[in-house]
Amino acid sequence: MYKKILIVIDLSDMKKAQEIVKIAQDMTAHNPSAVYRVVTVIEPFDGSFISSFLPQGFDKSVIAEANKMLHEFTKANFDEGAKVQHIVAHGSPHEEINRIAHDKSIDLILMFAKKKGGSKGLDPSTVKIARDCEKPILLLR
Repeated sequence: MYKKILIVIDLSDMKKAQEIVKIAQDMTAHNPSAVYRVVTVIEPFDGSFISSFLPQGFDKSVIAEANKMLHEFTKANFDEGAKVQHIVAHGSPHEEINRIAHDKSIDLILMFAKKKGGSKGLDPSTVKIARDCEKPILLLR
């Protein structure tokens, strides 16, 4: 039975985010001690051409807005009384997800598998997470 679940969501796709939360809650329906750690990862802008046009501290404002959106999302999609931790990570998705899974002693990672362009293969970031992680992962399509 899974107690500590890391739910990886993309705040730009609320339909999938709602779906994955429902799956997590269904999986833990008979486990009142389940802890949901809901994470979204903000990739850094530094080093990109676009970053030269952004105001200084833009990353911090994006992270603050993501944190606000994440709290609103969990309030609307989790039952009252559910043990939910909000995590807005800043960095490479595969590094941050694997780091959080390790640091928080996660029992299971739930995430949607991202597809590569129009092909049948998986996005390189999804492959890196699955390949490098020591924890069980449930990839949804």
